[in-house]
Amino acid sequence: MLVKYWSRIRRKWLMRNADVHIVSFPKCGRTWLCLMIAKALEYHYGVTVNRPLKLRRFRQKVPGLPLILQHHDGGPEFQRAEALERDKSLYAGKKVIFLVRDPRDVTVSAYFQKTKRNINFEGSIEEYVYHPVGSIETNIAFYNIWAENRAVPSEFLLMTYEDLHEDAVRELRRAFELLGVDDISDETLQRAADECSFDNMRKMEATNALGSGRLAPRDAKDETTYKTREGRAGGYVKHLKPKEIAHIDKLIDERLDDLYGVYKRGAEAE
Repeated sequence: MLVKYWSRIRRKWLMRNADVHIVSFPKCGRTWLCLMIAKALEYHYGVTVNRPLKLRRFRQKVPGLPLILQHHDGGPEFQRAEALERDKSLYAGKKVIFLVRDPRDVTVSAYFQKTKRNINFEGSIEEYVYHPVGSIETNIAFYNIWAENRAVPSEFLLMTYEDLHEDAVRELRRAFELLGVDDISDETLQRAADECSFDNMRKMEATNALGSGRLAPRDAKDETTYKTREGRAGGYVKHLKPKEIAHIDKLIDERLDDLYGVYKRGAEAE
């Protein structure tokens, strides 16, 4: 009980004192982004830290580096849409990198997370699409709340999983500019991106090379239990039936804020 108490106190302190928050809905590729940032920091500054996925540890080795904290902003995967916290005043004066991903892929990835890794949902993937807790409706609401509050932080950088796949170096440079690290080279960013390729991350996960439960399979022999399960955009079409895809498409088109218009089917016709 005492350990849990101090853990909560420390977490609250970090939330209040972090200079940069990397925020995402679960299953948007945050671990991948953070690992690329970690590797780039290692190469750029010539330092290493224990458990590099905890980006805040780099400030102990690099004077002047902002305190970076990555999180999911309150565990939205366990909440109904209407229960999500709408007040983002905590982030006033802070910098926020907000990472998003196509909600269709998020829904599928979350289903495997909850049935193969954490084991906190029972049912088919079709049932999960309509589930009121943490599924597509929660995902859309979470995105919308941040769209409404994007002026609260001193700086707000929207990044997408799909853009990271298209050009990781370009997107990492945007992130490092927000961090105030302007002198990092394209070569360093490319090296970090290459080391964090899907195949390399799968190898790291299989051996738990980083010593972190964030990047470790539940069952090394079962690919569906890996965090690095597919590592691509648009994979939802392999797992969802037309009825469920149509349902998600309708919700996205009708409810999702235009800040994320690229995910609306209407955008494809433009």
